Amino acid sequence: MRGERTYARPLDATDRITARADADALLIEAAKTVRATDPYLAGHFPGITLYPAIFLLDGIRQAVGAELHRSPVLAAHLGRGGPHGDWLELGTLGSARVLRPMLEGDELLLRIKVTAGPPGALRAVLDCRRADDTQVAKMTTELVRGGIA
Repeated sequence: MRGERTYARPLDATDRITARADADALLIEAAKTVRATDPYLAGHFPGITLYPAIFLLDGIRQAVGAELHRSPVLAAHLGRGGPHGDWLELGTLGSARVLRPMLEGDELLLRIKVTAGPPGALRAVLDCRRADDTQVAKMTTELVRGGIA
């Protein structure tokens, strides 16, 4: 069967995003408060609210997609958007380290530096910290245009 596939909109991986572009990079700060009431946490770790690190990857993907318009140079490097606009997918995961647990009530700050990667890809480096500036995770990934054409 051919045709357009539709998907449910993903849950918001961040509460707020700010960004600025310089000559060759997009610098993004996204905030997320870990809440036991967030729908994706129910039953994930019974008895404790522990933020799954996989949601940091979705935070990167969503934040870069939302702010890519601020850097025409990086948008051009990535290539033309398809029917899904700036929908991005994880191309490769270069590295991921979770250094501390992310618990209920933690205010997480995702600092993301986005630069040009290989042709058609962006490189995103994450430095994730709690409000007290304790580093809780770091990741490097490549993002590519996604969605079903």
